[in-house]
Amino acid sequence: MIVDELEKRDLVSVIFGMMPEGERKILSMYYFEGYKCREIGERFGVSPSRINALVRDIVHECRYLATRLDKRTVVFFKPLISMKSVLFDHTPYTKKKLLARRKKTKEKQRMEEEWAYANFRESWVDRIQRGFYVHPAIRRAYKRKVEESK
Repeated sequence: MIVDELEKRDLVSVIFGMMPEGERKILSMYYFEGYKCREIGERFGVSPSRINALVRDIVHECRYLATRLDKRTVVFFKPLISMKSVLFDHTPYTKKKLLARRKKTKEKQRMEEEWAYANFRESWVDRIQRGFYVHPAIRRAYKRKVEESK
């Protein structure tokens, strides 16, 4: 089962918030701030190869935690961090914030689907059937139309 990008970002934010401060700082410097292992090593007083090993181990542990927390899919942690979509201030999301954000997103998706359903075009059917990309709301509206016609 594929998890949408928002859920992945939420999961990464939660894991990022659970990390010890030192690990969070190393990942932040490496992925967000663009420091090289040598520069991070100088700052922490360890060798660049040790920083590289730490980054690899931290990412591996985060991937494991994400898989354990989500259980539906393996989350590939590195690309999500490098997208810089996680909170920069490293404030851990509270469950209440995550649920509010998810609710807002679901409402937006529902509104998009309603619009696509109300303004459905036959040219979209051809694109969907031929396997071209269409907006997910259009695809959901198409499925709804097909189910209603049965």
